[in-house]
This record gives sequence, C-alpha cells and structure tokens, in this order.
Amino acid sequence: RKKAGTVGAISDDEAGICRIDESKCIHCGHCIHSCPFGAIGSKIFAADIIRAIREGKRVIAMCAPASEGQFGKDIGMAAIRSALKKAGFADMVEVGLGGDMTAAYEALEWIEARKEGRIMTTSCCPAFISMLRHHYPALYEKNKSSTVSPMVAVSRYLKHLDPDCITVFIGPCIAKKGETLNELIKDTPDYAMTYGEIVAMLDAKGVAIEPVEESYQESSVFGKRFASSGGVAGAVMEVMKELGEDTSDIRLMTCAGGEECKKAMTLLKVGKLNVDFVEGMICNGGCVGGPSKHQAENVVLRDREDLLGKADDRRILENLKNYPMGEFSMLRDGSIPEEIPPFISR
Repeated sequence: RKKAGTVGAISDDEAGICRIDESKCIHCGHCIHSCPFGAIGSKIFAADIIRAIREGKRVIAMCAPASEGQFGKDIGMAAIRSALKKAGFADMVEVGLGGDMTAAYEALEWIEARKEGRIMTTSCCPAFISMLRHHYPALYEKNKSSTVSPMVAVSRYLKHLDPDCITVFIGPCIAKKGETLNELIKDTPDYAMTYGEIVAMLDAKGVAIEPVEESYQESSVFGKRFASSGGVAGAVMEVMKELGEDTSDIRLMTCAGGEECKKAMTLLKVGKLNVDFVEGMICNGGCVGGPSKHQAENVVLRDREDLLGKADDRRILENLKNYPMGEFSMLRDGSIPEEIPPFISR
C-alpha cells in the first residue's frame, strides 16, 4: 500500500494500523487496488445514478478516451454507447471530444506562456493537479494550466445544451471522482464511475457490450490519444501547428507515473527544469494504465491501435467548428473571456 503512493500519504500508526493523511493524498486510487485486504475504497455513486435513471431524468454517460481497447478490439465507442443506452442512459458522448476542446484552449495558454518564458503544465489529470496543489502550491498557482479537463469540458457542453441533464463520467480513473467534488472548479460533472462499476450495472440489467454495425465518432484521433502518455501534449502541439505556430524548437517533457511527475516538479520548483512545457500524468502509461482499467495495459494498448486505426482524420480545430465553444466556459473558474479566440464560434 505504501509503495502504491508517491507522496507519502500512507503510513502506519503505533498499533500498525494503516492511516491516510488527507492533507497529502492526491486521490490517485492506486492504494485501493494494491491493498491486499480490500480495506481501502472510493466513493461509489452507482445508487444515485440508478435512482436518477429510474426517476426519468436525462442521464448522459461520458466515456473516457481510454475506453477504446478496454473491452476488446471489436468494441469501439459505438458499441459502448449502444450498451449504455440499453441500460437506461439517455445517450453517451466520448470524452475525446473534450480532449479536442482542452487541447485548443491549452494551446492558447502555451503560446502565451512561451512568449513570457514561463513553463506550463497540463490540466487533464486530476491526481497530477492535486499533487501540485498539496505538494507544490507555488507551481499550482504559477505554472498550472487554467483550462478545464476534457471531462469537465464535455459536461459543461452537455449542460449548456440541457441544463437539467445529469452527466456521468466513466473511465479507469479514481481521481475523477474527486474532481467531480472539487469546489475549486466550477460546474463539474455530477458523477464519475469506474469500468468495474459500470460493468456491474450492465450485468445487473442483463446488458452485454457487443459489437455493432453503426459507427460513432465525435473526437479527432488526437483527442482519442489523450488516454496515453504523450497524447495530451501531442494534441496541444497539433493545435499550435493548426494555428500556424512553429513548434520545431519546443522542449517538451512527458511524465507518466507519480515518481516521474514528482521528480519533474521538484526540478521545476528549484528552477532546474530546462523545458518549455510539461505533460503530467500520475498513472504509468497515462490513463490507459489507470488503477481501475478493465484489462491489462498491454492488452488495452494492442486493441486500441486497431480501433483508433479506424477513426477518420479530422483535425482538431475543424472538428470544434461543429460545437458552440464560445457559449460555455473552458476555464476552471467558470468565466468566459470577453474576447474569444478567432477559431471559436459563438
């Protein structure tokens, strides 16, 4: 359990009882799956979600980019969407769309930070953001991106279309549950579930996730690749290129795993990190290596490549023209700037 964490939040008291220091915990969830006794758990929202569905509320699932590859090489987003609708969800939207949204806004921040000579860190991993907040507060204030994560972006988009809908994130991440409850972020999703929880819900309804003939894609392949280490930075760099920026001399660092993130932030804190931008993900390999993944990471990665190879080649900014980006906030504080980027539509 102690080895599962990287921030020293877990220790034993005088009686040998395991204790978690909430002031240090970043809610990554790795201790939950490492505890041999199953003594550690996370908040479960399944009953609330089922109740909302039974009450006839419009409950919309939002599936993480890491979902492709979790259930086999023949189970893409369309198949997952079909199964969730059979289980009572009104619809499902892929959070890779939120990846496109986040990449577009982070690109603007990176361009500005580059002019200022300021190192910028990514915003998509809530456990990484918690690490900054609890253990590197000066970096949290100065270097953290102010753009919301893809999960929050999609939820805000859906609630802009229908303020009464209930949004539910589904993915391999425990920290996303904490993000839905984070009072420092305005307008977060209502609930978050892991793959294990949603599979249990489907089993209870007698619904199997099976291949379907129809296709479904709302995200660019760059947004889909947010799930893997390097994918976030790759998407942001893609937007910068689409905006006509020269990215050839950008010094980029990708950190996957708590130890890598901790080392990079320690160097940044003392002014010895010689890069322009840092992608931070607490899980090894990125989200596909999340603590609540449904299959082994190597299996997921293999099957993902088959599925992602079938995606079309739409560009990020081209894709976002289909969405009212200027009508909801992409910033953590919930504000909408008076001047919106030229590529954003009202």
